[in-house]
Amino acid sequence: MPYYITDEASDCDGWAVVKDDGEVMGCHTSKDAAIDQMVAISLEEGIEPGGERSAKGYNVTTSVETRHVVVDEWEFRETGDGLSFTGYAAVFNSPSEPLPFIETIAPGAFSRSLKSRNNVRMLLNHNPEKVLGSTRAKTLRLSEDSRGLLAEADLPPTTVGRDLSISMKRGDIDSMSFGFTVPRGGDSWNDTGDRRELREVRLHEVSVVTFPAYTKTTASVRAVDVLADRTGADADALSAALTNLEAGQQLTRDQADLLSSVITELAPKPEPEPEPVADVKSALDLLRAQIDLAYKAI
Repeated sequence: MPYYITDEASDCDGWAVVKDDGEVMGCHTSKDAAIDQMVAISLEEGIEPGGERSAKGYNVTTSVETRHVVVDEWEFRETGDGLSFTGYAAVFNSPSEPLPFIETIAPGAFSRSLKSRNNVRMLLNHNPEKVLGSTRAKTLRLSEDSRGLLAEADLPPTTVGRDLSISMKRGDIDSMSFGFTVPRGGDSWNDTGDRRELREVRLHEVSVVTFPAYTKTTASVRAVDVLADRTGADADALSAALTNLEAGQQLTRDQADLLSSVITELAPKPEPEPEPVADVKSALDLLRAQIDLAYKAI
């Protein structure tokens, strides 16, 4: 692990982020702030943070999650160098698609992270090689309002920036995402474990995404995979059928049959009918008749 945090660095009175060669990358008054920086640096370099305590200090286990939102309102502004836009990377109190649990983001969940000095970048498809802006360079400005996490960015006059602006204007790309980790106590679950509320998150990056994993209008790839696995259907054929169905297009006979078979497979199975119980009187009458026949045979 190239980076770790420690409270024993000689030139730091608080928690330091230290490189394996001894270089201090940052000094913080709290452990959480040091974790934020260490995770951000690691992700920037494509390194997955670890999770063991070493003789030097702590490597920090973190599971970086991403969430997506369809942006129904873009605001574009022409600038001297290119195009600026505004959109929401997250929306408060809006139930997610099944993850498989349902998740909502509480207002203020990004507040602490936005007050930190960590450099948050805007990327294309979470790709660190395709940077569209950063808070440190002030080409990305992030804020919370009553609706959610608002992102304002000045797109670079690069091929990626120009192509992206055209695709967004055409409506080919309409989604944003954010990458985050959850500090201890930053979320809460209901008793059944199927609902989660994010109350505080550490924000690592925001992205414009061309293929969102979870949206309100598009069947997700993961959901299709789950359906295919449970029903034995071909995932590609099922995805094509669902896409046509969602778009209101004519289904082929094979697609209609496939969707029908999936629905039948997932539909509640009828309860088995109970075994018929003979009427007690009839049973006694039958028994008497059998006894009479037995006596006659003697």
